[in-house]
Amino acid sequence: MGVHDKRYKKIFSNPIVMERFLKSFVHEDFIAKLDFSSMQKIDKEYVSDEYVETESDIVYKINFEGKEIYIFVLLEFQSTVDKLMCFRFMNYISSLYLDFNKPDTKSKHPAVFPLLLYSGDNTWKYSNEIADLIEDTIPGDYIPHLKYYPVLVNSFAKEKLKDIHNVISAMFYVENSDPDELLKEVDILLDLIKEENTEVLNAFASWVNSYLSYLGNDDKEEIQDKIEDLQGVKTMFETRLKEYGNKLEIKGRKEEKNETAKNMLADNLSIDKISKYTGLSIEEIKSLKVPQKV
Repeated sequence: MGVHDKRYKKIFSNPIVMERFLKSFVHEDFIAKLDFSSMQKIDKEYVSDEYVETESDIVYKINFEGKEIYIFVLLEFQSTVDKLMCFRFMNYISSLYLDFNKPDTKSKHPAVFPLLLYSGDNTWKYSNEIADLIEDTIPGDYIPHLKYYPVLVNSFAKEKLKDIHNVISAMFYVENSDPDELLKEVDILLDLIKEENTEVLNAFASWVNSYLSYLGNDDKEEIQDKIEDLQGVKTMFETRLKEYGNKLEIKGRKEEKNETAKNMLADNLSIDKISKYTGLSIEEIKSLKVPQKV
């Protein structure tokens, strides 16, 4: 499981966060009738070994008008768009149904609502109905039907997200912004989560910390101190953004030095002199040397 995957799986494992997500970004009438006080996360995963590096799943059980239903959320992180997503959903949900093992053959299985959360960069372009991907060469009664509900992070304009005040809109706002933009828009971000409770603020702070660590390609530890209020989120957020900016600046200077050293090597200057003028170590300069062709 990748870092991006873990970050999303952790925050969406919080029932309060999942409730915000469903109410704000899933536009189906039945969502308003769900009994969120009954929502329970199921401790099982269905993603196949082939896709564990690019996706994960979370399953919730919840009451709907006196009956249990299941919400199957597939978290998809690869940038490429998979035409076979419908078939993977069918595979996972079939596995979920087989797990019920109901001894009473007269009773029906509970409904499962398939929900895709895609945070890749590319535009999702394939149908979310499996029947659209199958030739209709036989009667339609024998063509399988399964439709999933797509939530595509990259499809939400930042201006639209400003109108949705909760932790999910804040997350999507961060995902759709450059870090340089975010440093100037911290107050906008805080306005989106100003009504959230301490539990959700801590979950968001942890998510942001992990997100910026992922962008900076470092192994920053999770936040240890509990976030008590919005000011705590702001302080953490600004600190991590500045750390990210400093790291990029240092990386840029290092790349510039490497380029200078390569040019000096091409001019046959000695490694000792190159080290003196660039500040790079002898070992670093030797690693830049291009092997001579025989």
